[in-house]
Amino acid sequence: MHVISRRSSSADFPSKGGLGFHRPGIMGKILICFGIIIIFFLVLALVMQNESMNLSREYSKNLSNYLLVHRFRLNLNSFHAQADRYLREPASVEINSIYDGILLLNSQYVELLPIADISIYVEFEVRATGYGLDAYFPLVSRAVGLRAGNSPDYYQVFVNASRIHGYIDIYLNRMLSELMKNGEETYVSLSHKAEILNRTIFFSMIFASAIAIGVILFVTQAITAPLRRLAKEAEKLAKGDLDAGIVEVHTGDEVETLTRSFATMAMSIREYVEGLKEKSELERLLHEEELALVSMGKALREAQFLNLQEQMKPHFLFNALNTIARSALLENAPRTESLAICLATLLRATIKDSGALSTLDEELVIAQAYLEFQQVRFGDRLQWNIDVPRSLRKTRVPRLMIQPIVENSVRHALEPKVSGGFISIKAQKRKEGLVLWFLDNGIGMSKERLADVRAKIAASLQVQSFDQINLPQVAEIPFSEENDVNEEELLEGRSIGLANIATRFGILYGDSCRFEINSRKEKGTLVRITLPLGEKVG
Repeated sequence: MHVISRRSSSADFPSKGGLGFHRPGIMGKILICFGIIIIFFLVLALVMQNESMNLSREYSKNLSNYLLVHRFRLNLNSFHAQADRYLREPASVEINSIYDGILLLNSQYVELLPIADISIYVEFEVRATGYGLDAYFPLVSRAVGLRAGNSPDYYQVFVNASRIHGYIDIYLNRMLSELMKNGEETYVSLSHKAEILNRTIFFSMIFASAIAIGVILFVTQAITAPLRRLAKEAEKLAKGDLDAGIVEVHTGDEVETLTRSFATMAMSIREYVEGLKEKSELERLLHEEELALVSMGKALREAQFLNLQEQMKPHFLFNALNTIARSALLENAPRTESLAICLATLLRATIKDSGALSTLDEELVIAQAYLEFQQVRFGDRLQWNIDVPRSLRKTRVPRLMIQPIVENSVRHALEPKVSGGFISIKAQKRKEGLVLWFLDNGIGMSKERLADVRAKIAASLQVQSFDQINLPQVAEIPFSEENDVNEEELLEGRSIGLANIATRFGILYGDSCRFEINSRKEKGTLVRITLPLGEKVG
């Protein structure tokens, strides 16, 4: 590793970075120079283009006004001829076309209204045309109506309309003449403006060219002068003058960088030796770290070995239970065999490393084994029923979830009861997810004890207040007709095991799960768990 210090060079040759600005390099200066020239010419071109477009727009506006009036005059004459043709031969023209023509001419007259702003004479002719149309169109409509009704008075009405039409034509003709005159004056003015614009552009181009030449000479001198001084110092250095090579240039571009490189070459050799020493020290430190990592790896392997060795102990117990079960089978002791198999199943569940989740079917097998194991002790005092659809048995649920709840019911609800009791496990798929019910008809618990258990569950679920749990007075559970029990007679229960399960629910599911418990003294306990449906195994 080569580490070089730059303290000496920084002190001898201060950079311009501390001034708060960055000067452009040689390429940047050239680009800025040409950029200014190009921008100037572009501005001239844009001004010329804008003025040309303005001249063109004014000329086009005058021409369009003239064409607009001329079109209206032609359409009015055509309409009058069409009306005259209808009055002579009604069958030759559709009467609706006459009325459509009136609407069309009215709309075209509206387009003529902005032309009135051109001059007072044009405004007079536009207004006169409007007044004539206001009298002309009703007369034509009346004449057409009389002709359609076969009245002989239509001719006199149309004669009056024709006289007004002649006046309107005169107004339009004078309007066209005025527009032509105005257009001619506009054209002369535009031509004069164009001539002035061309002269301005010509002299501006000459002026801009002169400025461009001056800027190019200035930039060229600013770039080449330091290079000529640096070339002279380089010749001295080539002839053996080691004191040469220092040229102070503050251009902020590549030339300044080049002069600084000449000045830092001598001190780079000394700094290279210092860098070698630092590299040696760094390699020594890295070697010590490698030795420490090797020692840590050895300790990690020893810990893994001890962990594997500890895992052999429960496996030894599991194999011993299997041996006892086979011996009981050979000795024709089915009760002892059943106890050994159930205990082996429970032991396998505790030592199995299958992660945080398992299938609902695996959890039910463990619960079934625990109940069979306890039935040897309780006999007919312990009865149970598991009602879980086959379609839900592959659903993934937290490991060791059902057995602690069942154990809680056996120990705290059924064991103190002389006559024993039953435990019911049910599961259904609902809109909110997988719902599990655990029901027993044991001794139940008091309201004070129930409140304490609920508070522990709420704290385990990381709920800030008990009100957020929103527990109903009676939890909901579907019973079959064979085992119909009144839910309002049931209450919920208890214990550290339930809080442990609730804590795991909070870690795995957060706010998307529910853990509800209800109980009544001497009536029983009901636990209702709602979990979000996850992936299925198999």
